[in-house]
Amino acid sequence: MNNSLGDEETVEALARLVREWGRERVRPFVQEREAAGEFPRDLYAEMGELGFFGCVFDESLGGTDVGFAALAAVAEQLAWVYPPLSAAMNLQAATVPLTIANWGDPDVIARWVPDLVAGRALGCNAMTEPAGGSDFLGSMRTRAVRDGSDWVLNGSKMWITNANVADVAVVYARTDPAAGHRGVTAFVVPTHTSGFEATRVPCRGLGKLMPTNSVSLVDVRVPAGNVLGEEGQGFVVAMNALDYGRLSVAARSVGLAQACLDAALEYADQREAFGEKIGSFQMVKKQLADMTCEVAAARGLVRAAAAKYDTGDLATRESSIAKYFAGEVCNRAAQATADIFGGAAFSDDLPIGLYLNYAKLWQTGEGSANIQALLIADDALGWRRMDRHRTVLRPRTTVG
Repeated sequence: MNNSLGDEETVEALARLVREWGRERVRPFVQEREAAGEFPRDLYAEMGELGFFGCVFDESLGGTDVGFAALAAVAEQLAWVYPPLSAAMNLQAATVPLTIANWGDPDVIARWVPDLVAGRALGCNAMTEPAGGSDFLGSMRTRAVRDGSDWVLNGSKMWITNANVADVAVVYARTDPAAGHRGVTAFVVPTHTSGFEATRVPCRGLGKLMPTNSVSLVDVRVPAGNVLGEEGQGFVVAMNALDYGRLSVAARSVGLAQACLDAALEYADQREAFGEKIGSFQMVKKQLADMTCEVAAARGLVRAAAAKYDTGDLATRESSIAKYFAGEVCNRAAQATADIFGGAAFSDDLPIGLYLNYAKLWQTGEGSANIQALLIADDALGWRRMDRHRTVLRPRTTVG
């Protein structure tokens, strides 16, 4: 690990860089980009070039190796800049490339991870299916059948972010129908492979810069070397991916909650009613105070989870707690901000509606709030430990 791993000055400097970049390159042009409806691939390339995606990757993979605290800081600031853009922190910096780096063969790692980290290639994570939700692995219908030295995949996926623009996908498919969770395998699938087709699903409330898609897999053929981990190990690979994804989503929820708080504070200090600034009203003060305290508490949980990852340990429990609490805080902050803005919250010139929608979305992504609550309670009771899969996880792989 780099000597700057977890260093507070390094993390804060990177956070400032992200916020300044966002103020200059994103916020002034976001309405124009939304109106155009074109995926901002140029911004992904810029983020990769600036090192936003490489925090937890070795330099041999094009990373900066400054750690999970830095990753969380970047994710938080990108969500503050503009929520749709922060999806990159899962797909380019955590869930997709880190899963490939942890579980892939050296050739697959070398082929995809440096390009994903640099923003030269785009990734997507194809877990969820039309008939599945939180039990996406147990109810999985996508099949993979061995054919000589290849696997042939057939099935469909749903709600797959960036699939229509991605160059590579991590796809989960059932390889042994009789083996339950142990019958799922993870594959690296280039999206140009014959039979892979992504179709955009319109979601007006999420804007146009973070496309979600359905994915059809018809006789998609991939070599056996593209298996992540081993055959039947897809459940553990997925749980490992979700661990890192939850940290990213938690940090993004904190960034969005901070954006809500900042907007609410500015509006409460300017808007007047009954001859006074509305920030002087006790009910508004209470909302602002609650938001301030809760955002700080959620940020503390995210940083604690990131710090544990930076020791080289897993933080399954910590990232789940951070994700659950930050999601709740973000939703309350978005709703309180909408209350403070009143009718102005409905204006297309303001991002309040977008904030509300993304706050709710991130309560669901990487494990719904209800599922997180069950997992946290079972772990607290000692009935089902969240870290029970740690013994089969592989260390991060480097190339070179």
